Amino acid sequence: MADAEIERFLAQPPYWGWSHVRDNAAVKRLCGPTAKFDPERKMWSTRCLDGLRGLVASKKWKPVGMREEAYGPLLRAAVVAREKAEAEWKAEEERKAKVQAAKVALEAMKTQREREAAEREAKKRRAREKQEAEQEANRQKRLEAEAKAEANQKPKRDGIEPTDAEVAECARLGFTREAIAFSRTLTALGPRGSLSDEGRVLRWCLLGLEPDESVRELAPEERKRSWGGREVYWTLPEVSSRAYAANLHEDAMKAAMENDAVHA
Repeated sequence: MADAEIERFLAQPPYWGWSHVRDNAAVKRLCGPTAKFDPERKMWSTRCLDGLRGLVASKKWKPVGMREEAYGPLLRAAVVAREKAEAEWKAEEERKAKVQAAKVALEAMKTQREREAAEREAKKRRAREKQEAEQEANRQKRLEAEAKAEANQKPKRDGIEPTDAEVAECARLGFTREAIAFSRTLTALGPRGSLSDEGRVLRWCLLGLEPDESVRELAPEERKRSWGGREVYWTLPEVSSRAYAANLHEDAMKAAMENDAVHA
């Protein structure tokens, strides 16, 4: 019966007990940080098993519902309960620590995988950019070679023959064969003098078009690299030159259609 009483008592904190008013200070101290006083019942309580043991051992406090002959077993049971509670607390803390460690490891693994994925993606991007740059470089070389081959294969024409540099620059800016041929009819482009048709078109781009953000002054070593050794101090306005090339080609096509219509 005592064991059942003790088990029931220990399972229902807080633990209330009677004490004399003269022992209030001592009992309050023994109750510990969970001490609580019920002014109606004139009783002190504690939730602490160590406090319970101290209170019962002091004989200044008598637990409610416990017979005096059960005090000794109660003290021993309180020790066992305290050890059990401590063991359970330690086990719970270890479990929490393991869960936290697993969580940290999982996060580290996730971070590592994300970093590796980002590195792989960056590597693929660099490879793709390198491939695209090589393809663009090869395309430019091919265009220049085709323009040079076309210039070498086409028959001689009236006037000054263009240099390879002039042909390549016109091809780069988008001036078609039809547009260059049509430019011969345009007096607005100025006199030929010692210029080829290509050189005349390029001179117009340099002098007759509005400059844009791409125009810059050439360094001394750059000034004779284009236009067949003619010294040029400024780059061509890229945007307006390409736009002019497109418009000139469109005008050339219209003129050709009108000419075909007249001779039809």
